[in-house]
Amino acid sequence: MKKEEITEQLTINHKAFAQKIEGLTEKDFVRIPGSKWTSGQQLDHILKSVIPTAKIFNSDPSVLESKFGLAEQPSRSYQILVNDYLKVLENLKDFVLPERFVPTKITFEHRKSALAELMGAVELLNSGIAQLDETTLDSHAVLHPAMGKLTLREMLYFTIYHVTHHDRQILDNLKNNPV
Repeated sequence: MKKEEITEQLTINHKAFAQKIEGLTEKDFVRIPGSKWTSGQQLDHILKSVIPTAKIFNSDPSVLESKFGLAEQPSRSYQILVNDYLKVLENLKDFVLPERFVPTKITFEHRKSALAELMGAVELLNSGIAQLDETTLDSHAVLHPAMGKLTLREMLYFTIYHVTHHDRQILDNLKNNPV
């Protein structure tokens, strides 16, 4: 995907997630589906993931290079990155999510402000992407907590997919854990 497609897909996927969250009743928003996260926690996790990603993409590429180095391999396609992520998820028996990404409880009353913050972070992310050229997306790298070193383009692909992954978890939780 080129930059324009990436920013469009980031916006579409995060808007769809936000609309799902907005459509939840308070009972569904706070319901604890067994050992899974509540819908509010899913929202908080996505917010905690997008904000630092937006900051990264609004950093000078030379800062990223000094911190993470350059990419060691070409960018994978979106589908290959998603497939690789799903394989990583299957094998993460001992993985501990870094504390900064662990969701806290968002109350139903704070849902709208959290959603506004999320969509603002997506806008900031998209404006950062606009400042980078296509070559930089493939030549510079960042570290993902579960997948290791990713090119900037791969991190964007991950972000596009990540929100849909959690969107599906909300839907699955609602279907499999009716009130």
